[in-house]
Amino acid sequence: MISAALALILFLNSVPAAVLAQVIAVDKEYFVEAGDVLNIHVFPAEEFSKEITVQPDGTIELPLLGSFKVQGLRASELEKVLTAKFSKYVANPSVTINVRKFAANRVAIIGEVRTPGYHDYREGMKALDLVASAGGLADYARGEQSMIFRKTKAADGKVSEDVIPLDLQGVMNGQMDKNAGLMTGDIVYVPRKKYSKTAKWITDNVTPWMTLTSFFISIGVLMAIQRK
Repeated sequence: MISAALALILFLNSVPAAVLAQVIAVDKEYFVEAGDVLNIHVFPAEEFSKEITVQPDGTIELPLLGSFKVQGLRASELEKVLTAKFSKYVANPSVTINVRKFAANRVAIIGEVRTPGYHDYREGMKALDLVASAGGLADYARGEQSMIFRKTKAADGKVSEDVIPLDLQGVMNGQMDKNAGLMTGDIVYVPRKKYSKTAKWITDNVTPWMTLTSFFISIGVLMAIQRK
């Protein structure tokens, strides 16, 4: 018995890591969802192997390939897609995927925040905690129009999707009664203020220069008065 176990260990040690990754089978019929953690192994280009989380919008971003949607694809289909994409940069690539599910223990925030994406859920977590984890609201956030998207499973097994209004601006102004509690799997959406692209460009580029110009004009006037 011991000799058989030893033989197995020696065999496994002699097998390349890429082959072992293929031997460890995954459920190829599993459909990838937002929040899944994908362990992507690219052989022989190990530098492109990566563990990555599927973002709330169903996309992933990989070196060379950029961002593209994977939600709804079977694991086996995604392997083929990635193999085709990497074949443009790697000779005869072999791509294997392990899918690990963590969405049930996470919450997400998307839209106008500093670092949108998934964050670990903690017991008693509230909206402000999630905003803090995301680095705060972005400059053009419309916090008062925020929403919580929540899936709730009823006793009969049916899943309902609820949209809960959330006034993050009120929370940021100190109205803590609006600091809603979160549940695992929640997705918080923070919309953008309805600025046109032109208005945003003016605010970002013209207004600071106008302010600076006014400052120097004021300095010039003061200096002219002092010289008199």
